[in-house]
Amino acid sequence: MKARILRSSTDSGFTLLEVLVAITILAIGIALTVSTISKSLVNIRIIDARMRIVDQANTVMELTLLDPEIKEPGSFNGDFEDGVRWTMRIEEYISEDTTLSNQEEMPVRLLAYTVEMYQPHSSAVEYRLRTLKLVPKQ
Repeated sequence: MKARILRSSTDSGFTLLEVLVAITILAIGIALTVSTISKSLVNIRIIDARMRIVDQANTVMELTLLDPEIKEPGSFNGDFEDGVRWTMRIEEYISEDTTLSNQEEMPVRLLAYTVEMYQPHSSAVEYRLRTLKLVPKQ
């Protein structure tokens, strides 16, 4: 005679295969979540570094524009504690507009201010900021 195994209605649960499939799906979900969070943190660091450079460029520009002794073209450079380097160029602004041909008669002249920011250990310009300033003629 064959022995027959009868399951009672109180026997309930998951098979080992079902548990392994559930754990695998859970592990894949956790791995994707950690990967997404990791990429987000890297992007946050990149954006933070970029914003710091923009703030530093604004600081250099403001300090240079507010310096009353700068009235002639020239250049300056320096660096910040975090290794970010900057250069400031001040040049005569020459308009391409022909309607402004009588600039010699004006009591002021335009100087073009350009700040260029460089990441540490890089020669490529990371950020450039430009503006114009009216200064009295000497």
